Amino acid sequence: MTRTLLAAVLGVAAFAGTGCAAGAEPEAQVPPAKPAPSRTAPACPEDGVVIKGSRVDAAMGTRAMGITLTNCGKRPYQVNGYAGVRVLDEDRKPLDVQVDHGSDVVDDVGPETVTLRPGEHVRAVLMWRNRVTDVTGPAVNGAFLALTPAEGGGRPQLVRELIDLGTTGELGITAWHREGPKPKPKPRT
Repeated sequence: MTRTLLAAVLGVAAFAGTGCAAGAEPEAQVPPAKPAPSRTAPACPEDGVVIKGSRVDAAMGTRAMGITLTNCGKRPYQVNGYAGVRVLDEDRKPLDVQVDHGSDVVDDVGPETVTLRPGEHVRAVLMWRNRVTDVTGPAVNGAFLALTPAEGGGRPQLVRELIDLGTTGELGITAWHREGPKPKPKPRT
């Protein structure tokens, strides 16, 4: 019985491979698909730094997303403070979102001057809550983040990410910081 079943399966597979129509139908011409927007910025922009976003960590309405700024240039690059953040819609138009320093969920050590040698990076964390506090208006859903190394300066780099703010219209960000242990401050004399 098993041998008969195997022969039948092999026979059907062989027949399917030969085709059963007298003339083959022409294949439909499908236009090439547009490339999907990247979750990250290009390899190394002209200013020598690249900003990339990590996946969003979501739990019980609270969202957190790490962003990394890497010095991909050939010279040292200095950062101090907070990244510039704009939330954009699907058409890449700015949404009315308030960006605050710090967060009630993620510790923010505050701004510190960091000089990055080529290849080094710093991180920051974006945090928001998907909470509906007003049922009379629509929820805010961003499709892109326009990120700059500093507030009010630099060429924005786009990161594609769903930013589902609910109706709060608020987003928190930590200052750029190095990962790992912080150097101990020198004692004041």
